[in-house]
Amino acid sequence: MKKLVMYYSLYGKTKKIAETKFKDLKADLLLEVKETKKRSKFNVMVSGKLEAMQMKKPEIEPLDIDFSEYGTIVIFMPLWGNNPAPVLNTIINLIPEGKQIELYMTSAKGESFKSADNTSNEFQKRGSLVTKYVDLKIG
Repeated sequence: MKKLVMYYSLYGKTKKIAETKFKDLKADLLLEVKETKKRSKFNVMVSGKLEAMQMKKPEIEPLDIDFSEYGTIVIFMPLWGNNPAPVLNTIINLIPEGKQIELYMTSAKGESFKSADNTSNEFQKRGSLVTKYVDLKIG
């Protein structure tokens, strides 16, 4: 089965890592996920972290993708206040069951242990299995 790499990056750091790892992962497609609402740095630091903690599901731009073509979906996502950016919650609901998920969480500290189990469980509730969970420290 084919491998899809998806990423969300507000400031470009996660994008850079996803683009680099895309080659290493020998994936078939690299897909950027964008929110419809534009966020400022202040918004992320205040309401964005709260939305991440509350597992809000923001609207994203339409994705022109047939997930059934991919057996493994690799997701690169920044952490906002030790939780995945809210976009991940929207993505979880789009992915059909039966997929293998690899998660790469990017942050300045490189620590998401507080949310790792909860994030993996959300995918499991939707019928997918997290086969890899990696914290990446970025500066």
